[in-house]
Amino acid sequence: MKNLYILVLITLLLSGCAVGNAPFSERMDERIGTKVFYIDPTRYGDAGDLIRADYLVSGEGFTHISKNAAGDTIQHWFYSEVLSTNGNKEWVGKCKVIYVVDPQTNIIKSWAYDEGANPQSCRDWP
Repeated sequence: MKNLYILVLITLLLSGCAVGNAPFSERMDERIGTKVFYIDPTRYGDAGDLIRADYLVSGEGFTHISKNAAGDTIQHWFYSEVLSTNGNKEWVGKCKVIYVVDPQTNIIKSWAYDEGANPQSCRDWP
């Protein structure tokens, strides 16, 4: 009986860790249809600082704005960079994304990986 209680406790703990940790692309998809956080470019105060061990550093944040042919505002975001000291070489690179934003309402219409980004480096870190 004691083993059953321990098994149930471990199962609850492990399932609790998994709840709310959706993959990066799913989390980004959830932002479509919401208002943007920032209108003007900002810089993260900890840009370049280590986030995780010695292989993940903080990006610069919202770096600049451009426009597309349809007149939408394009926000360029640099979230983080996975360094080559990481054991998974396919993850090495910069996590850079863009938001396509309606200039009138500031609603996010879509998102995509920015030029020079490695989609494998964009992940939710447990």
